[in-house]
Amino acid sequence: MSLAVRVIPCLDVAGGRVVKGLRFENLRDAGDPVEAARRYEAEGADELCFLDVAASHEARGTLVDLVAAVADVLSIPFTVGGGVRSVEDAGALLAAGADRVTVNTAAVADPGLVTRLAERFGSQCVVVAVDAKRDGERFVVSTHGGRRITGIELASWVAEVTACGAGEILLTSMDADGTLAGFDLGMLKAARAATSVPIVASGGAGELAHFAPAVLDGGADAVLAASVFHDRTFSVGQVKRALSAAGVPVRPAVPAGLERIAFDANGLVPVVVRNERTGDVLTLAWANAEALALTVETRLSHFWSRSRQELWKKGETSGNLQHVVRVSVDCDRDAVLYDVEPAGPPCHTGAASCFAPVEAIPDAPSAAPGAAASDLPARAADWTETASVETLDLGPLFEVIAARQAHPEPGSYTNRLLAKGIERCAQKVGEEGVETALAAVTRDDAGLAAEIADLMYHVVVLMAARGLPPGAVAAELAQRRQKRRGTRPEEK
Repeated sequence: MSLAVRVIPCLDVAGGRVVKGLRFENLRDAGDPVEAARRYEAEGADELCFLDVAASHEARGTLVDLVAAVADVLSIPFTVGGGVRSVEDAGALLAAGADRVTVNTAAVADPGLVTRLAERFGSQCVVVAVDAKRDGERFVVSTHGGRRITGIELASWVAEVTACGAGEILLTSMDADGTLAGFDLGMLKAARAATSVPIVASGGAGELAHFAPAVLDGGADAVLAASVFHDRTFSVGQVKRALSAAGVPVRPAVPAGLERIAFDANGLVPVVVRNERTGDVLTLAWANAEALALTVETRLSHFWSRSRQELWKKGETSGNLQHVVRVSVDCDRDAVLYDVEPAGPPCHTGAASCFAPVEAIPDAPSAAPGAAASDLPARAADWTETASVETLDLGPLFEVIAARQAHPEPGSYTNRLLAKGIERCAQKVGEEGVETALAAVTRDDAGLAAEIADLMYHVVVLMAARGLPPGAVAAELAQRRQKRRGTRPEEK
């Protein structure tokens, strides 16, 4: 078992769409692969697997253009397979944005292909996909998307491709696939005994309790699933929490935008809760990474109780739930703000807020010494305008993109986009602008917010490609505010 077990959503693709079936048959549409890829990365997937399940059967190559489209929205590792029959096929997929390629049918016909791929691209790029099924007391290998059964015994085949240079085995049980009845632990054990390279367990996951045995009993280094993710039975984060609770090491499923929270020595961060409608501060609580992930995932406030040392959901017993509209992070990333729609009093006393005025401080605001009363409205307006801008803090985004530009990372979508030049960056801004406009009239608030976020991200990447500093835009906005107020810069 590796240090951290990976959780991998799988996109089985046919006809340009994500599909899912039962034991490799009766395929049904499960959505758009690009949108699915976006969602799974946001949920905290460690990597993504894309398998063109009809390519070998239809004697064609993998859908390279679709692979490129999926790769464009990912920054996590991306494994692609289906129809890879040569070094050239693999090279085309890697050039399109894949980090690794899988071979199955072609490798069975020519095991030397595995060696040639390993010599050309390195073993770390070569995954041998093994589709197997029970045949009495043994397990045998199949090809052509599970349509043809060979007489090759599983353990001997796994040992052979390992010797040929495979860097990983993607093992799918044809008997368990799509049944939601659990992984085939016997099959996993047989493969584990035959190789020392990492094994990805695939086929059969239907409950959270199915994942840990694949690792602890079957010896898998990663778990892969499709239906339970496509159908939203549960999320990547829920799988990771179930694995962690069972003692399996995993990387935390940190929601996008919360990757660099500055947790304290106890792994906690303070959370201010504010009423979205009135702006009133309701309470102050604490959250760990899991509480933040659950809050984003469920849209309900979750915290960590320091006194009880346990996770808790606000309103779970009282019914006073808090529906989270947005989560914000302060400029130092050491505090978090939940804007919520409360379903009841936030305080255990029944009060409308956990905060009460201190009698020693008068309620009415007063002017600072030497300030005229007439100054107060203008200053209040200034504060309101500034606060509304700071609620959407793009500073961390500029920092991340600048870091990617200065220190490129393998597989980074930002680096791939920057490498394509200003024209492609500008094109993406145009595309995202159109999608944002369409979302404004066709989608709900969450959908519109997602498109606006995509647009802002691509605008910042375009600025980086042009070398335009954020200060240039800030100065332009400041100048416009001054013009609106009738104030020239030299008068300030």
